[in-house]
Amino acid sequence: MIGSPLTENLKKEMKILERTIFLLGIIENEEPIGIVKLSEISELPEHKVRYSLRMLQREGLIEPSPFGAQTTEKHDQFKDHLNELLNRFSEMSMKLQQQMKN
Repeated sequence: MIGSPLTENLKKEMKILERTIFLLGIIENEEPIGIVKLSEISELPEHKVRYSLRMLQREGLIEPSPFGAQTTEKHDQFKDHLNELLNRFSEMSMKLQQQMKN
């Protein structure tokens, strides 16, 4: 398969988003939770967990506590927003696939 910067960047960003949302789900279920435990449950290396936690904290979706990361009230709004965005991406994907057939 031929790669290009356009598709490789999209693929990379989607993998990061997928991993970060996966970790957010674990945090929701296990909060508060520390990096080591999150790494064990997710089976992801600690450096990737830390990176995603920084992203989630920057967005205000989690906050640190003495016992580990915990979600904020903002994360429900984010999930709704992300769902809308993914629906739009799905529509765009279908349009792009249709354009490729023409």
